Amino acid sequence: MRSLLIFFLLITFSNANISIENAWKKVLLLNEGLKASNADVLYADELNKATSSFYLPELNLNTSYTRLEKDIQMSNPLIPIQGLLGTLAGKPIPMPDKITLQEKDIFSSSLSLLWPIYTGGKIDAASDFFKAKKEEAQAKYKLNKDKVFLKLIKSYYGVLLAKELLNTREEARNSLELHLNNSKILKSQGQIASIDLLNAKVKLDSANIENTKAKHKYEITKLSLKNLINSNDLPSSSLFISSKIEDKEVYEKQMLDSYSALDIIKAKQKQVDSNILIKKSEYFPKIVAFGNYTLYKDDSINSQSKANWNAGLALKFNLFSRKGKAENLKAARIMKSRLSYTLNQSKSDLSLLIEKTYKEMLQFKSEYEDLDSSLSLAHENLRLRSLAFKEGISTSIEVVDAQTFLTAAKTKRLNAIYNYVKKVSQLCVLSGTREMFFKLQSSSMEIK
Repeated sequence: MRSLLIFFLLITFSNANISIENAWKKVLLLNEGLKASNADVLYADELNKATSSFYLPELNLNTSYTRLEKDIQMSNPLIPIQGLLGTLAGKPIPMPDKITLQEKDIFSSSLSLLWPIYTGGKIDAASDFFKAKKEEAQAKYKLNKDKVFLKLIKSYYGVLLAKELLNTREEARNSLELHLNNSKILKSQGQIASIDLLNAKVKLDSANIENTKAKHKYEITKLSLKNLINSNDLPSSSLFISSKIEDKEVYEKQMLDSYSALDIIKAKQKQVDSNILIKKSEYFPKIVAFGNYTLYKDDSINSQSKANWNAGLALKFNLFSRKGKAENLKAARIMKSRLSYTLNQSKSDLSLLIEKTYKEMLQFKSEYEDLDSSLSLAHENLRLRSLAFKEGISTSIEVVDAQTFLTAAKTKRLNAIYNYVKKVSQLCVLSGTREMFFKLQSSSMEIK
């Protein structure tokens, strides 16, 4: 806990840039949605812990005060022989006409115990049900972390992409500004026509517009990242390309073993299995041990005549119920079948998603690598066109087209590597191993 506090203080007051791994640590500390999801886990955990008391006896302290309309009395049975008793005793014996069995003010206090001995498996099933509810909450928490993680990857590397695209636009604008200045010189020397100078001005104006758009997009992506990490820190990690990507089958196997969306369905299956056992328990008798110990009773004849304690066993067997036991059991079994179908379909859909994501990742990697030659060609083409323009053997349009081609090649290449990184993160999430992303990122070739 102390280390987390130190880390939080450091990243709160630091103005340095932040790595993707530390950005994720900040998100885990600060994200309110994840805190709410974790609270669900804690809630389910406490409910699961409470099931241990299902096996214990229930002990109650019962205290009561009751006031009757009047004392409970009966005629004195010795009245008919009062005279005989007086003769035998030698003097009259005084006797009340009535005997009080219970005074109208009744005080009582006792301890009562109830202990389920046999419930037809209901207690065990209920315990398993709450354990499965905890597993479901944990799986949902993990799934929410996956969603937030992918959101961070998109925002974090989105800032890097937007920054590089802005640099590309600024380079293009500077190049076109230089071309305009050269055009002015050549126009003053009569080497080019007015249309070439006008074309250079128009293209520079367009470049300024695109540059402004790129600045705005960069600021927007920074706001998105700031909202996630609650600071103005900028990314220090780079876009990357890895040569250590596992085979598709590895990701698919890991997905089937540990993907959180499948774990949620599996946890629900366990809950349904427990529910079926609970429904089946309705067909079995219930046996409980009970006991009662009197702590206090008044001095009335009725109270004094009662035993101080009692204990025993009770059996309850439901012969007929209005709850529809058979129908409820059948409904639970239908739900089990439904979840089984859902799990199988989800596995099939996720396997297809793994294959699609994997192929897209390879596609973007190939696209990035293939664009390397296009980028070299674009640089050389712009250089040659610019030289030819100065010599008067090339037009302004050809120079602008060469610059546009170079900007497009850089943009495509940047988008390809950004999409590649996103697909890698999606593969890691689908396979249930977010940590794999950080390993790949730290061991891969950085793209500056």
